[in-house]
Amino acid sequence: MSSEIVVLLGDVRIESQALDSLVEEFGWSLKKVQDVHGLAQPNFDNNLIAVLFDPKSLSLPWDRALRVILEAAPRALPILFHRFAEAIDWPQVADAGAFHSLQLPLNQCEARQTLGFVWSARRRSTAVSMACHPDLEPADSRQTQQFGARVARAAA
Repeated sequence: MSSEIVVLLGDVRIESQALDSLVEEFGWSLKKVQDVHGLAQPNFDNNLIAVLFDPKSLSLPWDRALRVILEAAPRALPILFHRFAEAIDWPQVADAGAFHSLQLPLNQCEARQTLGFVWSARRRSTAVSMACHPDLEPADSRQTQQFGARVARAAA
């Protein structure tokens, strides 16, 4: 079974090595794709869990970029990058379907927190699926304990 994937969509100018190691802390892998068409393969495999995107790097307004991402990867959680000076109307962005947002330049602590929100949302989604489908196997508790230990070490 392949690893769950977080996609960095577009030509986002960030320290991708730092983001890659943050994503690995959650047991996921980071994949960089240049355009929305690149979302097709991970989504087809049902292992695409989040899409980090900067509308400016896609040359689209945020609402159009978000709509295209949601169409291409409806199960993935979209996370909007924005700059410090850009005012965003978060209720409007959330109503349009964004899961979260991150400021650029990327702050590692904020990125870790956002990925933690993704992890939590995925866990809740799995718990709901298991309640609706009791024949599914429960998550590996050893993996959950290892994740908790990594988070505790990171917070210390």
